[in-house]
Amino acid sequence: MRIEARAEIVWHYGDPRKAEAIARAVQVDNENIPPDLKKSLNVVSLSEGGDIITKVKYSGEIETLIKALDDLVFSIKIAEDVTEKV
Repeated sequence: MRIEARAEIVWHYGDPRKAEAIARAVQVDNENIPPDLKKSLNVVSLSEGGDIITKVKYSGEIETLIKALDDLVFSIKIAEDVTEKV
């Protein structure tokens, strides 16, 4: 099924330094999306205060969007785990 989607996902941390570190780590992944997927998927993660705001714009098969969002959540979780150890 082909869809058009826009989403804004907000993670609340309450700690500006932690949010900034996680947003920077995740944004690196966002910028390295494979070229063929980059045509239909745009993902940007920014830190604002103690929050991370991720904006997603997508056009294509719903399964691909689900996989991309799953990757995003996994990347956030890894970055959270790393910041807990520092």
